[in-house]
Amino acid sequence: MIYDAFLPGVLLLGFGFKMLRPKLKGDFGEQSVSLAIHGMGLPIQNDVTLPGKNGLTQIDHLVLTRSAIVVLETKNYSGSLYDNGRGQGGGWIQRFPSGKQNRLHNPLDQNYGHIKSVGKIVPGVPVTGFVVLAGNARFPNGLPEGVLTIRDLKRKLKEMNQGEGPNPASIQEAWSKLQQADCRDGASHREQMLQVTGGGLKYWIQTSAPWITGVGLAMVLGGIYF
Repeated sequence: MIYDAFLPGVLLLGFGFKMLRPKLKGDFGEQSVSLAIHGMGLPIQNDVTLPGKNGLTQIDHLVLTRSAIVVLETKNYSGSLYDNGRGQGGGWIQRFPSGKQNRLHNPLDQNYGHIKSVGKIVPGVPVTGFVVLAGNARFPNGLPEGVLTIRDLKRKLKEMNQGEGPNPASIQEAWSKLQQADCRDGASHREQMLQVTGGGLKYWIQTSAPWITGVGLAMVLGGIYF
């Protein structure tokens, strides 16, 4: 027998999952990169929030190597990607076999800002960065400079971490400073989310999606009784 809440629950569940899907896909990509770096035995900070040029900025990963602190922006894309350059008027084009295409902001520009934010906190310490493709997207015309697959990233980090003994003191101290600067309180998270979404409906969708999905699932599970 089907309870009255079952159908509304299905609708809420579908709506909530649709809103959550981009975040879940992004989280999966970030987790893939994090696990790969953990497997190399390198120190890593995930989902870091630091003071930036216009308030707070969120960084997917920071990695400590012997030669530099590495700033990573992970993208879990599919389809074929084409690079139209950086800056205003640039970006990436994402195309699918169906003919659908999307215009994407160039994540190299985004990560450049992250690198600058990290550099201001730890001046004088080498800081570099890359965009990591964690999905099955491919660049038919070749990867742009500064963009790596997970396999390429592991190779690059291995090169950057060559040497024996402890890390240079300056880099190790900078790493500790970045750990202390990471803003993980609720107010900082809310401020960063408001900056990213611009507030309004987009903010409501991102913050309400888990709650809506949970309510929908509870209604579906409770809607059938024996």
